[in-house]
This record gives sequence, C-alpha cells and structure tokens, in this order.
Amino acid sequence: MIKFLSTLILIFSSFSFTSSNHEFSNFFNSFERLSANFTQSTYSNTGVLLASSSGTLLFKRPRQLIWHTLVPNKQILLLNNTKLWLVDIELEQASLIQTTDLTQTPLYWLINRLSDINRTPQYTHTQDKIDWYSTQQANQLSFGFKNNTLQAISLNNELDQTILVTFDSVSINPSIKANAFELNLAPEFDVLR
Repeated sequence: MIKFLSTLILIFSSFSFTSSNHEFSNFFNSFERLSANFTQSTYSNTGVLLASSSGTLLFKRPRQLIWHTLVPNKQILLLNNTKLWLVDIELEQASLIQTTDLTQTPLYWLINRLSDINRTPQYTHTQDKIDWYSTQQANQLSFGFKNNTLQAISLNNELDQTILVTFDSVSINPSIKANAFELNLAPEFDVLR
C-alpha cells in the first residue's frame, strides 16, 4: 500500500520545467476532465520486470483525481480538493493521508491548467513513434505522446529502477457524475484519519 502511494508520489513529485513545447502544452491545456486506463510496470536497472499493476485514472480540474488500481490489488487513491485518501478495497480500510502543499508538485500541475507554469518539459527524442518530453531532473521524469495524446510517463526512482506508466483508452472531457470524487464507503470499512 505504501509502495503504491510512494510510486504515485514519485511520478508526480516536484520537478522543474525547461523550454516550452507546443505538443506538450497543447495537450495539457485542452481539457478539464480526463479518463484513461493505465498499466504501471517497474523494471530493474538491467531491464528485468519487477512488478506490474493496472487500473483506471480519472481526474477533473481543479484538484480532483481517482487513481484506481484493479490488478493485482484493488486500491484507490482519491484526491478531492484538500483531502487525499488511500482506500484498500480488500482490507476494507480507508486512510486519510496528510498532504503537503500540492502547488509545488506535478500532481498539482497535472490537475490544474498550465497557464501559471512558465516552462514545460523539453522534447528529447522519438522512440517507437512516441515523442518524449523530459524534465531533465535526477529522476528522469518524462512524458510520452503519440498522436498528440499522452501515451506514457516514465521515471527513475531512488533504487535506480524505471517506472513506466502507459495509458490507453484516453478520453478527453468525458461525462463525470457529480459525486464521482466523493468518498463513498460501505459501513464495514475502517476509516483512519
């Protein structure tokens, strides 16, 4: 559970941006809501697959996100304005996570508009028809685009592992129920605040 949260925070941890790139900016400025399926794979420094998970992503600007892991364990990371919850479906437990100031993280940037950001990741290369934009930080955080749509996020963690999150079935501005980001738990769930 902590590993899942740590990985997600690493993906959206603080980074600085480099020169502007239209494909990158155009995509992230083009919507208020987004949904997608994801597969997250962790590789060793020699390229051996260490772990894999998959699920769905849904977010709405500003400050609403659901990162729902379905395989191998059902977990939900839910951000609703100022509250960040980690929900473990199998353990029937929800934990309120004390968040720091998200304005200093790409998570904040992802779920908000880029209009307040002066610099964006810089185009570095194209591989397998994916255009990669890198933050040039120590963790090598990169965003991959194919056909002007976010295809992947890649980063290196402190263990020299590569975490690759790939997206498919990306939907821009899908219909979202008004209560989609509310914490709705069955009575048997334990709630830790």
